[in-house]
Amino acid sequence: MAAVMAAGVTLLAAPIRTFAAQLGMVAIPNRRSSHSVATPVGGGLAFVVPATIAWFVLGLRDDDAVLVTIALTGLALSWIGFLDDRKRVSPVIRLGAQAAAALAISIMVLGDVGPWTYTLPLLALSTIGMTWSANLFNFMDGLDGLATTETLFVAGAGTVLWVSAGGDATIGLALACLTGAMLGFLPWNAPRARMFMGDTGSTWLGFTVAALALHASVRMPDLWSIWLILPALFVADATVCVVRRAARGENVMLGHRAHAYQNLSRLLGSHGKVVLLFAGANALLLMAAIYAAMHPESASTVVAAVYAAAAAAMVAGRSGVHGIAEPQALTRSGGA
Repeated sequence: MAAVMAAGVTLLAAPIRTFAAQLGMVAIPNRRSSHSVATPVGGGLAFVVPATIAWFVLGLRDDDAVLVTIALTGLALSWIGFLDDRKRVSPVIRLGAQAAAALAISIMVLGDVGPWTYTLPLLALSTIGMTWSANLFNFMDGLDGLATTETLFVAGAGTVLWVSAGGDATIGLALACLTGAMLGFLPWNAPRARMFMGDTGSTWLGFTVAALALHASVRMPDLWSIWLILPALFVADATVCVVRRAARGENVMLGHRAHAYQNLSRLLGSHGKVVLLFAGANALLLMAAIYAAMHPESASTVVAAVYAAAAAAMVAGRSGVHGIAEPQALTRSGGA
């Protein structure tokens, strides 16, 4: 199924790129951009549409109402992202829709896990986490191929670990579909990108990855930790950046170039090198996830250690600090 999905996304990407350009959905480089050439945006449609159809059909076939709801709510959020890519949508509307979708999934998955005194805090935590995931993927989609390869890693590694542990086929196939979708989009989005996924794709990825992770965690509780470990780099960079900027009283909704990955891109002078650096770090996360899956009694300790290390790495990478390797900053300091 992954191979079929990859082929379909690759073929669909070309007409969607043309469609986006005809609608004027083109990212023009500015002082906050990490790209230097006008590039069509909204390319996330190439993987959102086929993955949504596959999940919807799979959910109906296997009587998985949660997967059907993930497909439909994800599609709705992608549509709002598409409108935002075209002409901007109020942040209040975007955030409200994301929170409503996250709450709907949370209620479906967690609504009967125990007494309401136990369930209500879980619902709140789940809704906040899923909403944050939708936004953090958007924040982290700033370099060619980075969000695509990160999702490819989380979905691909998650598929292998899920199947190896004997997880049910429905979620395994859903994860395989997402893996294939990212494989198909990667040739269009890898450095140097011929198309950006835009909010159309990044919001959808953040939301659906978190929703599938929640669904899988309830289906197989012993594997809950892997869904926190695998995306730790994205979570840590986005969170450290927002916390640091908020602590200085900045408007965290305004665009900037202060994530650790953006600082690294300017220091290394290459999108591809940052993607490879993240891939290397993800290999370490995979080993941690495998250990946590094999030793569920130690999972909480492993998750805590992973996030402590990831947060420390992002602080060292000056996440949330402006001006790192900026040309104007170098000029002011007398650098070349």
